[in-house]
Amino acid sequence: MMQHRDTAFKNGTIIISDRAVAKREAAIRDRRIGERCIAAAANHAADDSPWFALKVMPGRELAVENDLKQHGIECLVPMRKGREIRRRGRLVLPTIPVMIGYVLVRFEPSVDAFLGVCGLEFVDRVVGGMVSPRSITHSEVKQFEERSRNGWFDWSRRSPELKLHAKVKVTHGPFKGAEGKIVSARGDGLGDAVVEFFSEFNVPPALLPLAILEKL
Repeated sequence: MMQHRDTAFKNGTIIISDRAVAKREAAIRDRRIGERCIAAAANHAADDSPWFALKVMPGRELAVENDLKQHGIECLVPMRKGREIRRRGRLVLPTIPVMIGYVLVRFEPSVDAFLGVCGLEFVDRVVGGMVSPRSITHSEVKQFEERSRNGWFDWSRRSPELKLHAKVKVTHGPFKGAEGKIVSARGDGLGDAVVEFFSEFNVPPALLPLAILEKL
């Protein structure tokens, strides 16, 4: 099988193939496009502009938030108190994201801006897709953030009426108003539940705090 070499050494001269030149030009072009898209997302949004939700790798929410902030992009990961755990003989109450696997962002919406944030490491996609992304108003985001700080969505908040197979509606956050059913949950009304949304919402099942769900 013939092997293609990007470079060769002949008569004391390094010869760079056309293929190598094309690859380098493509890399430069892709980097410039990426930089342009990131710059578009860093454009400051108006005070009343909506927010969007990014689906990210679970456990990487704060890493994505830090990356976005370093690029000058407005973002937010509302936090809550998690489940008490024992670590080295001591009881610890960790702080975790309210919504595992999601980061909120705000920018002047454009194709370039969406491409920019979706191209960052650990980011999977924007909720709803880039054609018709699901948005949340600025006032709703501020209320969501404030209530998360005040313990409304802590893991220990008990919701005894929310059990397996219960039909529910989301009351806060980027999925506010969406309806679905619980397909996985503890039996004591504590913690989180996996919610399978009804087809018209067009979003995969999500792990959500029981505290942001209400029974239909």
